[in-house]
Amino acid sequence: MTSLAALTATTPNLPCRTDPTAFFSPDPTERQHAARQCHRCPLLLACMQYALANQERFGVWAGVDFAARAIGCGTERAYQIHKRRKEQVCPQCQAAHDEAIDDNRRRLLAEAHAAGGTARGHRMHRRLGEASCVPCKAAQARQSKARREMERAAGDRARAEWDARKAAGVVPGAQAGAQSLAIAS
Repeated sequence: MTSLAALTATTPNLPCRTDPTAFFSPDPTERQHAARQCHRCPLLLACMQYALANQERFGVWAGVDFAARAIGCGTERAYQIHKRRKEQVCPQCQAAHDEAIDDNRRRLLAEAHAAGGTARGHRMHRRLGEASCVPCKAAQARQSKARREMERAAGDRARAEWDARKAAGVVPGAQAGAQSLAIAS
């Protein structure tokens, strides 16, 4: 297959060869104008294949403004786009994502504090890497105690049912009234 560089060198009057600065201009209006010029280019498909294969992030390639398509890195939205495209997340987007998670946790923590402290607030403190406040810690302790009591009560009910069956003579094993089958010899 012929390379894009060889094709552009041998094809006359290509818009990207006559005015290459417009295709990489910082001005979005100039890049839009350059993108419109691509639509009549005979190398449109080869150009797009090259841009996608080389993961071009800047400039106009095959009528697509990759600079505009390039997500505004350093935002939560850009992080999500990286993930959707199955790309490696850049450090700026990872930092923005981590900050968004912390902001959400802080918002949930503020809601927990407004409610007077909750077990969820205790978990948010832990996820933020900080010591839990007294109201949140107390709420977590109450929730843990209630869970333990529920589990203990469930165990007590199961034990009582077992004791009742045992007292009635109904225990797992052979069913009452079952007869053994004669084995033919």
